[in-house]
Amino acid sequence: MQLRSFVLVVVVAILMLVLGFAVGYFVLPQREVVVEKTVTLTVVQTVEKKVPVSVVDGLGRIVVFEEAPKRVVSLAPSITEILFALGLGDKVVGVTSYCNYPPEVPKLVEEGKLTVIGGYWNPDVEKIIALNPDLVIGSSGTKPHVALKDKLEGLGIKTLYIKGSGASNAEEVFTDIAVVAKVFGVEERASKLINDIFNQISSVVSKLSSVNITKAKVLVLLGPPSWGLYSVGGDTFLGWVISTAGGINIASKYSGWPLLDFEYVVSEDPDVIIIPSMGLNAEDVIKDIGNTLLKETKAFKEGRVFVVSQEAENVLVRPGPRIGEAIKLIAQILYRELFGEPGIGVVFKMK
Repeated sequence: MQLRSFVLVVVVAILMLVLGFAVGYFVLPQREVVVEKTVTLTVVQTVEKKVPVSVVDGLGRIVVFEEAPKRVVSLAPSITEILFALGLGDKVVGVTSYCNYPPEVPKLVEEGKLTVIGGYWNPDVEKIIALNPDLVIGSSGTKPHVALKDKLEGLGIKTLYIKGSGASNAEEVFTDIAVVAKVFGVEERASKLINDIFNQISSVVSKLSSVNITKAKVLVLLGPPSWGLYSVGGDTFLGWVISTAGGINIASKYSGWPLLDFEYVVSEDPDVIIIPSMGLNAEDVIKDIGNTLLKETKAFKEGRVFVVSQEAENVLVRPGPRIGEAIKLIAQILYRELFGEPGIGVVFKMK
């Protein structure tokens, strides 16, 4: 009984303590409590990081560019034409002595805003280095260009080789344009340029396919006969131009730039002979032909020997953005009744 009473007293005491604490807690005077809260803000700053651009050049190398080049040397007229056609003329600091298109190029040279670094076949490496370029663009099909690679790269000057003179058709010229455009981040300009060239070519091809013509057999000579009968094989740019313009290249079974013999040419009996003047007088070239067995060909007998010089020659021999004009030029030479007179000077026809 006493134990129960003790337990009861203890329980009551505990309850009173708990209740007393509770009562005391709730009746405490109210105070304003200021709670300080520290807020940490994380600021994310977006920094644009330039992604390196990589291209595969005409030598099969993967060439990486951390940024677009600002000082460029061109080793070929066709390369200069590509750069200016893409609106990159302000990046060009050096050109060859043969670079004369667009017309502003020789003007910039005269004004001292462009430096001539030598010829197409003999670029001067010291003049190139003196210009402090961050890119030199050459033709993978031209040995003197490729020979500069190791020295320039050893000095920290980046090189890029496009097909250039080694191009065998329009597709490879388009690839050259696209590669250069990617390096400089102007792919949209390249797309428009390629589309315009394609339309020029399509216009000629479409017109040829709409009529029934007898295709002309064509001999292209790279200079007068006294230099040797060097012609254009079926896998060359000029060979492709002839066939696309509706001609039959009598040297198409050969590769590259074959040296033909007179007997073969006479046996093929071309209807038309076309010769880039290579800087020579057109009448002298015609006389040279007249002193050889080529006078026995149908082309010579019918007066269908053409010497192309100046702008017409440049258009014809440069695998660049004017290839559509080259095809039209050949179509005009072969089929004047269909395409009219050549609209590009100078084309000299023997009398």
